[in-house]
Amino acid sequence: MVAIARGQENTSDRINFFITVNGVLTNVSEMGFRILDITGGLPGTQVFPATAGTFENVTTGAGNFNVGSYFAYDNGGGVGWTPGLAEPLGTHRVEWRWKTFASSAFQLGCEEFEVLSESAGSSVDTYCSLADIRAEGITVAMASDQKVLDTIAVCQEFIDRACKQWFIPKQLVLEVDGTDSDTLHFGVPIIVVDSLKLNNDPNVLDRTLYRVYNQRLYPDDRRNPRIKLIRSDDIRDIFVSPHPFDRLKFRKGRQNQEIIGSFGFLEADGTTPKLITRALCKLTISKLQNPLFTDPAAGPPAVPPAPPIIGPLIEEETDDHRQRYGQSGGTISPRRPGLTGITDDQEILDIIRLYRAPIGLATPAHWSTF
Repeated sequence: MVAIARGQENTSDRINFFITVNGVLTNVSEMGFRILDITGGLPGTQVFPATAGTFENVTTGAGNFNVGSYFAYDNGGGVGWTPGLAEPLGTHRVEWRWKTFASSAFQLGCEEFEVLSESAGSSVDTYCSLADIRAEGITVAMASDQKVLDTIAVCQEFIDRACKQWFIPKQLVLEVDGTDSDTLHFGVPIIVVDSLKLNNDPNVLDRTLYRVYNQRLYPDDRRNPRIKLIRSDDIRDIFVSPHPFDRLKFRKGRQNQEIIGSFGFLEADGTTPKLITRALCKLTISKLQNPLFTDPAAGPPAVPPAPPIIGPLIEEETDDHRQRYGQSGGTISPRRPGLTGITDDQEILDIIRLYRAPIGLATPAHWSTF
C-alpha cells in the first residue's frame, strides 16, 4: 500500500493514476480526484478539495505529468497534494473520476493509501498497512507505529526476494541486450510500456510496430511477460531493418534496447494480490510477537511455543512398541523445508510458492511464423 507522511508532498510516482486504451497511454477529456479519510470506515469524510463532493481537476497542467499519466496535485497550492500536520493518521482513499470523451459518462477508480506521522516520512510502499496490523490485535502497547512500519518493510523485502518479483507498480528505465529475434522476455510482469527504443535508435519506435503482452485476466501474461515486434516490410533504416525484406528484430548487442515503463505483479484492478497482503500481515505479526531480544530476567514465556512440524509423521514409538509408516511420494530425508529460519508457517510458504516468479533462463533467438 502506498504511504505518505504528514507534511510530505505527493509526487508523480506515489499517488497516481494511468489511463490506457488498448495498452497505450492516452489522455482523457476530463480527469479529477478527491481524497477521503476512511479511518473510521466507509464511505469516509472528504478532506480534499475542501468542498464535499467536488473533485480537483488535473486534466491539464502539472497534474498531467505525461501522456495518460496523472497524480494528486493541488492546483491552488501549486504543489503535489500534501497531508496537513493535523491530518488523521491511518487509511485514506483517493477517488479518480474521468471522461474518455467530452460526451462520455464519468468513470470512477479508487486506491487506498496510508497517512503516517511526520517521523515516518521515509516509509516505503507496502503491501499491507499499519491499520491492517492494528486490526489484527497488535496494540500500540505491544509495538509502536514506527516499530510496526519497520517490521512491515523488513518482511516485505523477504517476500520480494523469495518471490523474485514485486507486487506494486515500479517505473523503470531498462536497457537490455538484443536477442537477435523479434521477442524480448521479462522476469517481472509488464504493466505498461511508455516507450521503446530499438537497436540503439535515438528515436522512439512507433507503438504500432510492437505488441506488449501484459494481460492480467485471460490470457494471463503475468507468467510470460514479453514484447513482440510486428512484421513490417515498409521499414528501411540502419537501426530497425538494415537489409531489404528483413523483418523487425531486436538485434544482438550490449544493452542496445531501451524500454521505459511500469512493471510489477498486480491484479486486474491494479491492486496487490490479497494472498500476498495476507502473507505479509502474518509474517509481520509473527515477528512482532517474537522479538529479537528477550530480557533473560523476565524468565521463560508462560507457555513455551510448540516445536514446528515440518513434515509428515514417519514413525511412532511408545514403551517398547514402534511403528513405522510408509511415506507418500517417496522419502523426504534429502529434502529441506524451504525458507526455514525465517518462517515455518506453511500458509506463508505456500503463498510464496504460488507467486514465485519462473526461473530465468537464457532465451534463444526465435521467430514467429507470421
